[in-house]
Amino acid sequence: MSLINMSKTFTELKFYFFVTKITILFLLIFCLSLQTNKVNAQNWGGGNRASSVNIEKPIKETLSTTKELRGKIVTTLTSEINSIKNGLVFLEDISIGDMVKSGQLIAKQDTTNLNYNLEIKQNQLKKAKLLLEEIKQELLSEKEISSIVEEQFEVLKSKYDRAKKLAKTNAISTQEYENVISSYLSFKQQVVSRKKSIDSIIFKEKQAKNNINELSIEISKLEKDISDTELRSPVNGQIIDLISIKSGYIRIGEKIAIIQNLNDFEIELDVPVKHIDLIKESANIFGLDVEGEKISASYRVTLPIENPRTGTRTVRLKINGKINESLKANNATVSLLIPTNKPTPLLTISKDALIPVSGGQVVFIFKEGKAIRKFIKLGGSVGDRVIILSGISEEDEIIVRGNELLKDGSSVKIAGQKPKKQKSKSISGEKWLLTWQSRRGEQTGTLIIGKENSTFNEEKVEVKITDNTLVFEAPIVLPFGTITLNFDGKISNNKIEGTIITKLPNGNENSGSFSGKKDNS
Repeated sequence: MSLINMSKTFTELKFYFFVTKITILFLLIFCLSLQTNKVNAQNWGGGNRASSVNIEKPIKETLSTTKELRGKIVTTLTSEINSIKNGLVFLEDISIGDMVKSGQLIAKQDTTNLNYNLEIKQNQLKKAKLLLEEIKQELLSEKEISSIVEEQFEVLKSKYDRAKKLAKTNAISTQEYENVISSYLSFKQQVVSRKKSIDSIIFKEKQAKNNINELSIEISKLEKDISDTELRSPVNGQIIDLISIKSGYIRIGEKIAIIQNLNDFEIELDVPVKHIDLIKESANIFGLDVEGEKISASYRVTLPIENPRTGTRTVRLKINGKINESLKANNATVSLLIPTNKPTPLLTISKDALIPVSGGQVVFIFKEGKAIRKFIKLGGSVGDRVIILSGISEEDEIIVRGNELLKDGSSVKIAGQKPKKQKSKSISGEKWLLTWQSRRGEQTGTLIIGKENSTFNEEKVEVKITDNTLVFEAPIVLPFGTITLNFDGKISNNKIEGTIITKLPNGNENSGSFSGKKDNS
């Protein structure tokens, strides 16, 4: 190999080693950067600080375990408006879906023939009343004549009785006696005839009155029919079906409109046969509508229909109280919690304590500053709480806040309390009372500046004082993370004023002002 080639190869090797060194150097710098970021992230999030949590005890209540079933809203009653006669109909200015009030006019039917018949019947009624008056006058006259005839008959009867006595003693002639008898019988015949005539007139009077009553009934019916041609809504509600013509000829009984009363709804659901008696015994069945609003219902009836495939029967529930707007529609979906056993003492906890995991649900209990994970078995829900069948005891303290990122064995502390091991020893020195504003309102803190160590709210901090300028940082542990307060103020005449910067866990910063004074007590 020539010297030139050897020199060229040597140069290439030197360049290769140089590039390799540079690459290794960059890798080292990158790893150090990752480690630094990891440390900073730990410091920013509180490092190994214990997470703040809220706890509560389980509550023992006498309840039934529940099972969620899907139901639907169904109509109980609707009002249908129909034509009352053959003829023209004229629809008012309304459309399907409009809200209507009770008594509101929906349509009118033509009343020409009805009005014509009404006039005829009214004229007939007038004639019948005039005829009745005439009969009454005739009866009155006939009674007066009958009264005169009866008086004459009484006179003749006396004369007849006297002649009869005289005839027995031959005081009067036979011819004269026969004339008296003839006159007596003639007047007696007239009395009978007058009574018959009066009875006939009375019968005519009754017929006339009956005719008047019939005409009055027919007139009332016509007047009602005319009134009924104004087709009005019988209820407050919404038009869910409407005839498709503005005006036209229709037959008697044809449908004009269907109106739904928006309070006439109930819930229908298919319930396993073994749970129906439990529903009957329950005063209230609770659930949620599609918008998450709570609803309450109670058992009304079981329909005599069973689905052999699912072993369920259709149950109707009455909605208690005011109906939610989201439920005022046929087939609207609801979720109901039906009882699956008799009421027994059961443990309940807040839903916020539940953490979903693969294969079920877990909760964390607080024990000696640690979060202990427990698998649980649920038995349904009651409002904002869930029924626990197994996994925890009544004495456990359940973590309900700050449990989202916990692991089994994580260090935790109760929010608002400080662990004893984190409390600093009593430090003597200058005591400053600081005040500032945050989103939660006015905040205060106590800063003690010692010769060797300083504390802020009993936590150790590093304070720097240069030319009457005071600077320090203080971490604050909250349930959602750790924030850092950066104080930078000017001291003058035992008072301090300056700027406070709040660093949030998400990296955002808020700037404000703070003030304080030295406590010489």
